[in-house]
Amino acid sequence: MYVKQVFSVWRLLRGIWGGVVVVTAYATAVFYLFSYQNWHFLSFPISIITILGTALSLLLGFRTNSAYDRWWEGRKVWGEIVNDSRTLVRQCSAFIKAERAEKDEIISNIAHLQIAWCYALTNSLRKSKVLVYADLHLTQVEHDYVADQDNIPNGILNLIQFKISELHQQGKIETLLYQNIDQTLGRLCDSMGKCERIKNTVFPTQYSFFVLLVIFIFTLILPMGLVESIGRIAIPVTFIISFLFFYVEWIAYILQNPFENGPNDIPMTSLSRTIEINLLQLIGADKIPEKILPKDGVVM
Repeated sequence: MYVKQVFSVWRLLRGIWGGVVVVTAYATAVFYLFSYQNWHFLSFPISIITILGTALSLLLGFRTNSAYDRWWEGRKVWGEIVNDSRTLVRQCSAFIKAERAEKDEIISNIAHLQIAWCYALTNSLRKSKVLVYADLHLTQVEHDYVADQDNIPNGILNLIQFKISELHQQGKIETLLYQNIDQTLGRLCDSMGKCERIKNTVFPTQYSFFVLLVIFIFTLILPMGLVESIGRIAIPVTFIISFLFFYVEWIAYILQNPFENGPNDIPMTSLSRTIEINLLQLIGADKIPEKILPKDGVVM
């Protein structure tokens, strides 16, 4: 899913409020013990905190960039899927030689298979029921075939390849034009593999843990370095600084997995619906579904 530009305090704090509350309570305790119990040993050199904060900023910057690269790669791949889906149907419409009624039936079948592939890939990446929406575009025979496949999107793509190859063998597609369609199918298969690579490659947990550990150490000593110089103001300052670090880390955590069915994921269902609308219009279908509109600022 993808969040439109709608501000939500709960969405902002949902993943980090616990850590921020604990850090603020800790800063309050440090101020109380330092100011009222004379625990002056809690004072910490601000220069060391400055160095650690700079190092932490570099670590968080690298982590956020790496996470965003994964998200942006997923979005680019789905942009390629949109383009190649349209190209496939246009190529079939232009390259297939047959009687008008037969040609319309063939192209319609290929378009519906491609729509089913997009929905199946979306559900497969989200680990949900793969054939939801996809089954609306499959015949019973096609449904039975792909339902037995371990990788259902790959099975649907295989059906398209079978049909194109059969048309070529029947002389309804010239060899050179068949190669062009085959290249389009190859790009679709590559896009599927790229999505599966992003989905199945776990962001290094050791690095994530190390960043969280550094944030914990930094927030532990931050109020100690501020309380002597600015007193009670150290509490809100600690709150603000810890909030910023926790929030940047939370953003990176969300972005590193773009296919998890979260509010900031790639809007694959919406993109699949766009493909469905475009392809149905290309084949002159009577019933065209509506676009998926944002709900509570979120579009699937």
